Amino acid sequence: MQSRIIELPGFTVVGMEYLFREGDNGFGQLWERFIPRENEVTGKREPAVSYGVCAPHTDGWLQYVAGFEVDEDAVVPEGMVRIQVPAQRYAVFTHVGTAAQIGASFEAIMDHLLDQHGFQPCEGVDLERYDQRFDDPFDSASEMELYIPIR
Repeated sequence: MQSRIIELPGFTVVGMEYLFREGDNGFGQLWERFIPRENEVTGKREPAVSYGVCAPHTDGWLQYVAGFEVDEDAVVPEGMVRIQVPAQRYAVFTHVGTAAQIGASFEAIMDHLLDQHGFQPCEGVDLERYDQRFDDPFDSASEMELYIPIR
């Protein structure tokens, strides 16, 4: 799996959220609810790029937001949320495969790929970045990027 390091400035995402604990699997259903409403998000910085933002929440819960990077003053549509992604140093890995295989890629990254590349993970916000290379969630040739916070 290809990797690189990037210093990403902070930015704002507006979209729909899913609160979960590790092992839950409602991400696909969230995207299915969000995609028909994605045009309600205004002030998009890159209209062809969407994000899956995973942030620590309270009491062991995690917050996952499917959305778009927006201008800071963008209006939040009803039923959606705003999340601030802090500036962070990331190891970026390119996932090639279906949406169902993303979890396995995250697992491989955390289990051995970070260490193989000499990266030290740290607490922070994980990102999935979907651009024009991610054509179809069922296409094994689709590509997207996984951002893992590192020291």
